[in-house]
Amino acid sequence: MKKSKKIYPQFFFTTIVLLIFSEQISYSQMNYQQKYQLVQSYLLQRDYEKALPLLHDVYEVAPEFWIDYYYEALINTKKYTEAENLINKQMKKNPKRTDYYVYLGNIYALQDNDKKSQQYFEKAIDKLPKDLNTILLTAKQFMKYQMPNYALKVYEKGQKLTDYPFYYERSEIYHQTKDYKSLINLYLDLLYSNPGELYNVQNQMQSLLSYDPNDTTKIFQPILKQELIKRLQKYPENSVYIEFLIYILTQQSEYEQAFIQIKSYNKRINDEGLKLFQFCQICAKNQQYHIAERCFEEIIKKGEKNPFYESAKLEYLQNKYLSTTQTVSVSLEKIQELKAHIYQYIQENKNSPIIYPLVLNLSDIYAKYLNQFEKADSLLNNYISTQAIKPEKKALFKLKLADIYVLKTKLWEAILLCMQVEKDFKYEELGQEAQFKRAKISFYSGEFKLSKSQADIIKGATSKLIANDALQLSMMISNALFNDSTGLPLSYFAKSELLLFQNKLDSALIIMDSINQKFTNHSMEDDIFFQKAKIYEIKNEWQQAEQMYLNIINYYPQEMYADDAVFKLAQLYQYKLNDKQKAMEYYLKLLNDYSGSLYVPEARRIYRMIRGDEIN
Repeated sequence: MKKSKKIYPQFFFTTIVLLIFSEQISYSQMNYQQKYQLVQSYLLQRDYEKALPLLHDVYEVAPEFWIDYYYEALINTKKYTEAENLINKQMKKNPKRTDYYVYLGNIYALQDNDKKSQQYFEKAIDKLPKDLNTILLTAKQFMKYQMPNYALKVYEKGQKLTDYPFYYERSEIYHQTKDYKSLINLYLDLLYSNPGELYNVQNQMQSLLSYDPNDTTKIFQPILKQELIKRLQKYPENSVYIEFLIYILTQQSEYEQAFIQIKSYNKRINDEGLKLFQFCQICAKNQQYHIAERCFEEIIKKGEKNPFYESAKLEYLQNKYLSTTQTVSVSLEKIQELKAHIYQYIQENKNSPIIYPLVLNLSDIYAKYLNQFEKADSLLNNYISTQAIKPEKKALFKLKLADIYVLKTKLWEAILLCMQVEKDFKYEELGQEAQFKRAKISFYSGEFKLSKSQADIIKGATSKLIANDALQLSMMISNALFNDSTGLPLSYFAKSELLLFQNKLDSALIIMDSINQKFTNHSMEDDIFFQKAKIYEIKNEWQQAEQMYLNIINYYPQEMYADDAVFKLAQLYQYKLNDKQKAMEYYLKLLNDYSGSLYVPEARRIYRMIRGDEIN
């Protein structure tokens, strides 16, 4: 057997010395860039022992850059005396840098020498110079060691020394410490001294304008309103506080309160009703029709000389049409009253193109609510035959007349009108809209193969919404006929859709429900859920509509109506069920789970608005 060599202790000593010596030689042979890269590697690994000799070298080359790294390495290896010597050395070079006292105080705090650490912390504040950069560095160092109270003291003294208020710097501290009342009052102080900062403050307070259910300390929404109202009582002529309160109330969907405040604002500020008119439009867009009407009435009261008078009258009537017709059990008296107002406005502005949307509304009133189809027909044909009206507007009147023919179940006449618009606007969006309308009428007629071929032609339409609707129609027909070649379930569904279009809601629902009873093998369950959700929304039966959308989301998350259901459900929570958190949840779900959806841009905009972002 081969004998092993005997190893003597002297060999170990010589080997270690050689290793250390060779490592020192390698360090000494490195240039600054090589040392920089190696020390960064050690620091990332938190290997402070290996980093220290290199930190010593690079610190000598660039002390201001490496001081923090060198100090932290010494602290983490408990070389407190060396750390103190390092900071004292820096203080001799820069005696006005009061942040170095914070470094020294931290050394003694780590050694549980509270008395000495407090002395250094107080020195950092007492010796604070009249230098903005040093003040910021000193406060930042206190925050690094989680001492927000000292950082606030630095800013308070710094403000006295420099007259700089440090609003945004202090706001960060209040936000981190969840001192929301102080944060809010700080921003309100900023607005008092500089009203031009309103939009910046709104952006900075983004988190204050939303509600995080996981953070029970966030009670800032009521605090914000309370403090704003206090300020308004103290400074009633300060318009920026009123503007801010209106903004907050609108963001929180408290439109009634916002209306009261904006009326008050309108009396104090001579902006000719600009803010009031903008608020009217916000209310209308958010389906707050009754408040919007009251807003428009306020502007109309200002008289014909007001720059917003005509726009307010027009939008008031359009808003009134929506608020009246979206009620399920709308009274004949209200319909007649609405008809009279719209008719009078049209007669007073016969030659103005601004009346065209109201002409369409009036034709709907005649046909859908008063069963006066001849009047609707005559009204629209009168504008279609008027030479002065542009072809694009005439096409809109023709498409509306086609809808009225569908209401009367005069489907062939409706198709002829659509074909005219197709021919006149073959390569334009109006023509594509007419093509899709014709495909739908073919569907109502039970001509499913023709309807599918027409829908297939416009799947590549320039309008993404039309293309998407055409794709959905084509897929629905394909799937339904694939599962039942007789087309009977699809025939029932088409009939229910026609009844829905004709506003015969209960009859449409009965046929929808009969599909499952009569046919066991069909692929239209999600289509049925989606159509029933539409009906329930028209009937103001919000919980039933909610359930239909949830059925699609839960059972058909990959099918074609999934993104539609998510978006519609978010809208339902936002506008009808007044549940902003649920609305945000489903807008976010759409953004995350259906990123290719056509609804994404609008969902993102609304999500950010509810969250409190400033939307330009």
